[in-house]
Amino acid sequence: MKKRGKRGQISVFIIIAVIIIAVAVIFLIINFSQSKTKLDNIFSKLGIKTQSSLVQSSILDCVENTARDSLVIIGIQGGYYNAPEKNVDLGWTFIPYYYYEGIFLMPTKEKIEQELSLYVDDNLAACLNELEYNEFSISYDNSKTTATIEEKKVSFITDLKITFKKDDSSSEFELSNHPVEIESALSDILEVASYITEGHKEDPEFVCISCVADMAESKNLYVDMLDFGDESSTLIVISENYTSSEPYVFEFLNKYVV
Repeated sequence: MKKRGKRGQISVFIIIAVIIIAVAVIFLIINFSQSKTKLDNIFSKLGIKTQSSLVQSSILDCVENTARDSLVIIGIQGGYYNAPEKNVDLGWTFIPYYYYEGIFLMPTKEKIEQELSLYVDDNLAACLNELEYNEFSISYDNSKTTATIEEKKVSFITDLKITFKKDDSSSEFELSNHPVEIESALSDILEVASYITEGHKEDPEFVCISCVADMAESKNLYVDMLDFGDESSTLIVISENYTSSEPYVFEFLNKYVV
C-alpha cells in the first residue's frame, strides 16, 4: 500500500508539472501572438501589408546583436565600456586594473550593468539606421537600456519608441515590450574575478592558485594568469566556451608592489 501511495503521489506531481509547462507555453504563444498582432495593426493602420514580421525581426535582431556586442566589449575591457582612470591603453582597446599596488578598483556588478547599457544605447542606432523600407519610414529618439546580470544570463530591456510613418499617417511601436535575454557566464566570471581580487586584502602578494582553479572548474571556466609588461603586473584572463560558438573572454590587470 505504501508503494501505491508513493506512485500515486508521483503521478500527481507529474500531472502538476505538465500543467505548469503547458501554461508557460501558452503564455509564450499568447505573448508572441499579441506582439505580432500589435505590429500587424500598426501596419494595417498605415495601409501596409505583409511586412510586419520582417520589420519586427529586423528591429529585434538589431537589439540582440548590439547586446551581444556589448558583452564581448565588456569582456575584453574588464567590465567597462568607457575606460576607468587606472588602465593600460593598447590603442585599439584598454585593460583595466582591478588591484593597483594596494588599491582595490574592481567595478561593482551595478557599474558593469551600467556600462553594458551605455554600450547598447550608444550603438543601437547604427544598426537601426541601416534598416530601409520603401513603403514607409521609421524614426526614433535616444534609447534607454537597462541591463541586468543574472545567473547564467544577461537581460536587456530597451525603452525606445519607434514611429512608423507613411504619408500623413503614423503609428508607434514600443521596444520595451520585447526584452532580450542572452545566455552568459558573466555572473560566474565576476564571482571568480572578485575572489582573486578580494583575496589580496588578506595577502597583497599571494593568490591561492589551487583555490582559484577549483572554483573555476566548478563553474566550467578557465583562468590564466600571465606576466604583463613588467614583473609587477599580472594579466588575469577568465574564459568559457559553452555559451556561444566562440570562446568568451574576460580580462583585467593586477599590479603589485615590487
